[in-house]
Amino acid sequence: MATLRAVLLAGGQSSRMGMRKELLCLPSDEPVFIQMISLIHEALPESGRVYLSLRNRTALQELLESNKVQKMSEDRLLLESCSGPLHVEVLYDHDDAKFPEHGDIGPASGLLRAHQHDPTCNWLIVACDYPLLTAAALRKLRQESAGAVTCFYNEEGYSEPLLAIWAPEALSALERNVRQGILGPSSVIRQLNSILVAPQMNEWLMNVNTREDWERIVAIKTKQIDM
Repeated sequence: MATLRAVLLAGGQSSRMGMRKELLCLPSDEPVFIQMISLIHEALPESGRVYLSLRNRTALQELLESNKVQKMSEDRLLLESCSGPLHVEVLYDHDDAKFPEHGDIGPASGLLRAHQHDPTCNWLIVACDYPLLTAAALRKLRQESAGAVTCFYNEEGYSEPLLAIWAPEALSALERNVRQGILGPSSVIRQLNSILVAPQMNEWLMNVNTREDWERIVAIKTKQIDM
């Protein structure tokens, strides 16, 4: 059985939000990226570290301004979370010129950078857009994992390729697609034998793109804390 590694995608430009989503602070006073790395670690306790995908090396500097982040080496971080210390290795989407002909290829860059780092393993892909995600949701994905891509589907029936487990064959197919100018990760789900999983709670898939979305998320998180 292939090794399963996990990466949190935080390489987007967050243009509609107006600031980086992973740096938004939750009612618990914990940034989104730390909370999500913590729950990934909870779902994959056998993994020594979680990977964090950033756009480039410049993007790391703003993370280091937090007193909850300690730089251990060039690409290794130690995070202080509510659940304890977390070891993180940083990957950079645009750290090389592997796909210069496509320029900015969107979220596919984070997936392909992970695949480049370890092309033999399965990758649990988690975008930072899902702040109501739980470790139980990730464990369910893992339990259902059987296809080239195993992912949740939302209320409208659309797949969530950035909340999924990708096998090496699927990431290789994505790489071929990108070279042909087909940038959307969802295209691979349609091309290969993929497993679509129904979430037990729709909140798991609540996506944050705008300030209004974030206000709804904060209201839900505050209610959860007060209960």
